[in-house]
Formats: sequence, structure tokens, C-alpha cells
Amino acid sequence: MPNTEQELVAMLRERAQDAPPDPGRGERAAALGRRMRRRRRATRTAVTAGTAAAVAVTALALPGGADGTVPADTVLASVRLPAEVPLPGEADHFFRAEKLPLIESQQHERMGEPVRLRFTALSTDTMYNVRCSVPGSWLVIKSDDPARSASIGRCGPQDHLSQYDGQSAGPAWTGRPHTLEAWVLPPEAEIDESNPPDPFTDAIEKIAARTGTRPGIWAIGVYDRRG
Repeated sequence: MPNTEQELVAMLRERAQDAPPDPGRGERAAALGRRMRRRRRATRTAVTAGTAAAVAVTALALPGGADGTVPADTVLASVRLPAEVPLPGEADHFFRAEKLPLIESQQHERMGEPVRLRFTALSTDTMYNVRCSVPGSWLVIKSDDPARSASIGRCGPQDHLSQYDGQSAGPAWTGRPHTLEAWVLPPEAEIDESNPPDPFTDAIEKIAARTGTRPGIWAIGVYDRRG
């Protein structure tokens, strides 16, 4: 089918070579072409508007909390992790002004489910970072390092950094595969800040089961020195 006014006029002129003379035929063809283009533009606009409306309805229909409220992440904050983070001013007891690159990362769309991030430590300065789109989310981290490192705290769209060093990681840390287990739970999860549960027991699993899963984008990444 012709797509431009000129193509439509040319086609009609070819078909009308043997027809009786009609000086206004070209003008009518041009007008027809303009009407066709206007209809196509209107159709495309309607389809685009319908798609946007569908996205908005989907966002508003996300499951709410136990009290029926709409979760805060219906307006999503960015959880894109930075490509590198600065090494703290003091590491291994002497100053090094340098940045560590991101070596492993994952992004997830739901809270309330455990995630395991596996990586190989490249140094004793390994760091991990978590960002959560829902402000005030609970973050539980369990590590397999010899000190059985674990932490419970709040998470939001800003960086949530934690670092190992030679003392906490131990001599067998570098060059070996490791696993971080992370839980991101909704802000209403039943965790007592004054008396948090032991992450190495099944307490977190029970709390997560009572709370259930929720929509909520979050990301976790590991940073380390390359070479």
C-alpha cells in the first residue's frame, strides 16, 4: 500500500491514463492521502495511550500489604549499582586511595525470598553493596566466612556497603569461592530492632513465611580488586 502522498498520486495517475480527463483528480488523491495519514497517526496515538494506561493499571494493581495498602515500590526508585565504589580510607591499617570494581551482581523483583550470590574473592578487601527500591526494607546478610559474619539492618535506594579485611576474612579468603545469602523483607516484617533474631537459625525463614512475598526491586553486588 502507498505510504506517501506522492506515491498515492502516482498510482492513481497510472491507473487513470485511459480514463476521461479530470483536472481535479490529483488534488482529490492528495486530499485522500492526507486523510489516510491522519487516521494512521490517530491509531498509533490511541495504541500508545492504551499501552501506557495498561502499565498504570498494572502498577496500581500490585498486591498490597497485609492491611491492603499499596506497597511503596509502585513508584520504583533506581537500584542500579555503581560500577565501582571507593575503598574505605583505612584498610589493612594503611591508607590507599582507590576504587574497587563490581565483579558479581544480581537484581531481583520480589522481597521475601532468599538469594545466594556466589563469587571468588580476589583480595581481602572484598566489599558487598545492596540497594532496595522500597525505603526501610529489612536486609539480612549471611556470609560463609570463617567468622560466620551476619548482619540485620534497614535498606533503601542508597548504597548499603560492608567490607571485609585481612583480619575478618582470614588467610583462606582470597582465591576461593564464597557465597552471600541475602534476604530483603518488606518494612512491616516482624523484626524486633532491639532484639533481632539470629540469622543463622531458621528464624528469618519463619519471619519471611509470615510476611509473605511482595513486589520490590533490589540489587546486590560484590566489589573486589582485579589482579
